[in-house]
Amino acid sequence: MANNLPTIPAFEPGTNPSESWMHWKEDFEDYLEALRYSEAPEKTKTALFRHLCGEELKKQLRAFDLKPNDGCEGVTLQQLLQQFDKYFLDYQNEIFVSFIFLEIKQEQGEKFTDYYSRLRNAVVECNYGESQDRMLRDKIIQGLLDKALQERLIRETSKKSKTLQEVVSECKATENSKVQASVMNEKLSHTVNALKNFRNYRNQSKNNQKNEVNCKQCGKIHE
Repeated sequence: MANNLPTIPAFEPGTNPSESWMHWKEDFEDYLEALRYSEAPEKTKTALFRHLCGEELKKQLRAFDLKPNDGCEGVTLQQLLQQFDKYFLDYQNEIFVSFIFLEIKQEQGEKFTDYYSRLRNAVVECNYGESQDRMLRDKIIQGLLDKALQERLIRETSKKSKTLQEVVSECKATENSKVQASVMNEKLSHTVNALKNFRNYRNQSKNNQKNEVNCKQCGKIHE
């Protein structure tokens, strides 16, 4: 077999690990073909992979703890590559769902409970682990439509940290208070308008009475 070609660089994740993996895998497969290792025994190909891949992939490979497929003496190169494909695809999907979660904002006219429900459904896909409640709490505040409430929560949490449940409870209480105030104001407005209409009617009646004059000749009332 030819062995005078330069080796390929070890894998570097960079800023886009999924894309970096696809490029590195392509280089590795070309390298196998160029050196005529593509038809070599699986043990040789997997050994070459481990030799070239670098510490980043070696560490993840150990975490996979792959077992040979049925009928195989050891782990095949195809099995190994497929496992990394899945790993980096999951990583890419994780970035996408996290992006979707971070883009969520409370919409005009949307109730807080509906906004909170959308965030809860989205965050479970993000794989934040133990940081999930903190991320959810921060995102609730960041996406609030009520800017006065948002500013107050930011100010309060800067002095003393609030739990997710405390933030949720405060948002619900604020929204309920606004709804109650709106209902009260609407009822008060109706009452004021009714009173105003009654006064206008009464004043108009008095004016009409003042303008009415009894005719001494015919006994009828004239304006």
